[in-house]
Amino acid sequence: MRRVNKYESLYRKNPDSGRVIIDVALEDYLDFFHVWDNSALRKRDIHSELVQFLDLCSEDIPLRKKLEIVFSLDIDKISMDKEDQIRLSYKNYYASIKRLEHRKTKRFVRYSIILLLIALILLTLYGLLNDISQSTLLSRVFLESLLIGGWVFTWEAVHLLFIDIIEPFRRRREIDRLLEADLNFRYK
Repeated sequence: MRRVNKYESLYRKNPDSGRVIIDVALEDYLDFFHVWDNSALRKRDIHSELVQFLDLCSEDIPLRKKLEIVFSLDIDKISMDKEDQIRLSYKNYYASIKRLEHRKTKRFVRYSIILLLIALILLTLYGLLNDISQSTLLSRVFLESLLIGGWVFTWEAVHLLFIDIIEPFRRRREIDRLLEADLNFRYK
């Protein structure tokens, strides 16, 4: 007997493409967009609750599964132009989020390099001054401070580079999957 995963009981699967379907019910095309955003339609933000919903659904579904988002609309008049505007706005939104995550990752790498350089300087100073220092209490405290500071900066750089960077990489994979999602419309 095949084990049913949690997401398989919550989401449908497209039998043709194998993509996991996230169903979104909208009363009108404008429900897709943020209420307070008065900019031109193609540059409008996605409604914040819709973004939260898509993020929650994406977290439920394993990253290796491809997505299909089906917008169900309860309207009489079908507008291909508004469908295209929604697709464009969706792609623009997630492309900008991807750029932000990319910047965040680059910032983590940059900070790690800076921290490693500071650590290298402190540890090098410790090594140079350890040989020529006098054994007064003040000089020993200063040397220990250099050693401890060097190791603390090293740990922080390693922590940033190998632990904190995991979340932005995972988020970028989620965003890539949302960018590659098929957007379809269904009318009642």
